[in-house]
Amino acid sequence: MKSVLSALYDGKLHPAEQYAPKTKEYWEIRQRNCRHYKDFAESLRKLDPPLDKRFIQILDEQIDEIPYELSQMFADGFCLGARLMLEVLQEDL
Repeated sequence: MKSVLSALYDGKLHPAEQYAPKTKEYWEIRQRNCRHYKDFAESLRKLDPPLDKRFIQILDEQIDEIPYELSQMFADGFCLGARLMLEVLQEDL
């Protein structure tokens, strides 16, 4: 069995890409927000001039930020876990 560090180094693990909240509450909120976005975009499409394409472009720009947020959250969580392990190991000495 490969170590976690080897798997991470070899590209077998992709923590940032594999992360997704699994709670029912999260998915309900996400579905509700998607409905709101679609409804609002439809309202914007009916304006003169239509603004739905600009709204979708703005949303896409925000979505492009998500990988950066996830990678930073992963790095921060990893560092926190490492600090916890160091603290635990130092107490045993």
